[in-house]
Amino acid sequence: MKAKLSMLVIFAMFVALPAASETIEISGTWSGNWVTQGGVWNAVTVQFVQQDSGKLSGKFLTPVQMDIRKVSFDPKTGKLLLEAVDETSGTNYKLDGKFQGTELKGTLSANEMAGELLLIKWTYVPR
Repeated sequence: MKAKLSMLVIFAMFVALPAASETIEISGTWSGNWVTQGGVWNAVTVQFVQQDSGKLSGKFLTPVQMDIRKVSFDPKTGKLLLEAVDETSGTNYKLDGKFQGTELKGTLSANEMAGELLLIKWTYVPR
């Protein structure tokens, strides 16, 4: 009985290992909402491209189209920090979030206005 239990525990550990070390597939389009402290909902869409080297780049599609200027991403924790500037208005956007599966949760600020952000990755599941 002990041998069977030990084998079951060892098998469970090996099955759990790939799930714990899964890499987050970041490349693609992420959309959702940004809710400012005043309760105003704004649509946000960001496209990310992750190179084979792990380097991350991208651009905002909404609320304003702009390239991401600075990005810091830790693939081990899923932590993301990025900055972009709307050249027309001069508004500085800063995103501080964390990838969790197909969700990106965190905060987004535009100059002094900040709020909670939730983006979900666009996925296609064939029928």
